[in-house]
Amino acid sequence: MDDNENLTLPRPGEQRPPRPEEQLPDDQLPDDQLPDDQPTEETHLTDQQPGPAPKPLRRGRIDTVEAGGLRVGRWIRVLAGVDEKLLDKVPQERARYTGLGGVVLGTATIAAFSMWFAITQLLGFSHPLVIVPVLIWFFFILNFDRWLVSSALGSGWRKRVPTLLMRVTMAFLFGVIIAEPIVLRVFQTAIEQHIRDEREQELADLRSKLLECNPLTTTPGGGTAAPGCEGYTLTFETTPGATIEELAARRADAAQLQAVIDTDTKELSRINDLARRECVGDSGPGLTGRFGVGPNCRRLRDEADTYAATHPIAPNLARLTALQTQISQLETKVSTGREDFERTRETQIAERVAELKSHQGNIGLLERMEALNELAKTNAALFLGIWAVRLFFILVDCMPVMVKFLGGTTTYDRLVDDRLASTARVHTRKLSTRYDEADAGARKRRAELDLEVQEHTAGLHMRLDDAVRELANRLERRR
Repeated sequence: MDDNENLTLPRPGEQRPPRPEEQLPDDQLPDDQLPDDQPTEETHLTDQQPGPAPKPLRRGRIDTVEAGGLRVGRWIRVLAGVDEKLLDKVPQERARYTGLGGVVLGTATIAAFSMWFAITQLLGFSHPLVIVPVLIWFFFILNFDRWLVSSALGSGWRKRVPTLLMRVTMAFLFGVIIAEPIVLRVFQTAIEQHIRDEREQELADLRSKLLECNPLTTTPGGGTAAPGCEGYTLTFETTPGATIEELAARRADAAQLQAVIDTDTKELSRINDLARRECVGDSGPGLTGRFGVGPNCRRLRDEADTYAATHPIAPNLARLTALQTQISQLETKVSTGREDFERTRETQIAERVAELKSHQGNIGLLERMEALNELAKTNAALFLGIWAVRLFFILVDCMPVMVKFLGGTTTYDRLVDDRLASTARVHTRKLSTRYDEADAGARKRRAELDLEVQEHTAGLHMRLDDAVRELANRLERRR
């Protein structure tokens, strides 16, 4: 029972005083748990240097603004995840973490402009509501970079390098995403000119293809498309194709008939000339040189008559005249039909070109990226310029984590590690104390239960003894 008397729990709302073995030394307590009368390093320095107060140190520009109430430096250091109470112990590092917070703010601002450029290039126009996703992206990158620079990298190289590689990789990927819209904005003039030239060339190619696949000889109502003209054929109610074919056939007939007439006329003229010369007595090959209508003169005249009878030159001349009349009529018809056909074809081609132009629309983000890659392939100087700008903004986005790593472990970082270790030890000891308190309470409750059981047992024994005595008394009275 002596042990149970020492196991007392605190009353509700009452804090149990710590045991001597649970108390931490003053150098391991958090700042907010230090006793008020505990002398600090600054107090010692003050005690050791009595006399007039030292002149205040010359403040920097940011410290002056903070003293004025604006607290610009303090707000900037918030972006670096700095604990101001802990940083007060090493005020020499305020400028360092103020600069680190400025780097984080700068990368987030660049990311916001990148998102603005990306959305406006994607939509093709600017709108006030674009500020909503821009602000969301700004705060996301701001908190992401704040996490990169505020969380610990570890105390040893084996712990720092894997963490650094992971963070640099993440910063690099976000840098690529952020840099691309800015690169597109920097080279916007060249990109848009290239896209306009490509679109104009596309319209010209379509017009040329439609003209090639829809000649004057096109069949009315459309027909089987020629190889390479699938999707480029137009539909016409009437075309001058049949008339042109008929005109070509008539011209061929007229040319052939003209050749026959010329041959027959030439041969008949030769025979008549030979007969004339024989009859007048001219000398020469095949001539007798005798004047008058002799046997040879009559023979040659008979040959001329026979040739004229067997070769219908006059009917052929009449046919040729009729063909020439038909050709003239067909040429007039073709000329009229050609004008109507070309007018109709031009109207349909203009509709197709206008449809393609309407589908082109505003210049989109993917189209800009594709144009940028094409420009980089065709121009070495532009290729180097594009990658120089791209790598610049990627490195800018990687700056927070690189600045954090290259700066090494600072006194503030060591204070943070000590604070975390101290907090962990305090928490462990608090858990141990709570466990001991719970265990003591359980043992006390067990002792109380055992006492109740013993009291109950004793009570039962007393009742049993009373019952036995009463029964004995009854038996004695009956006797």
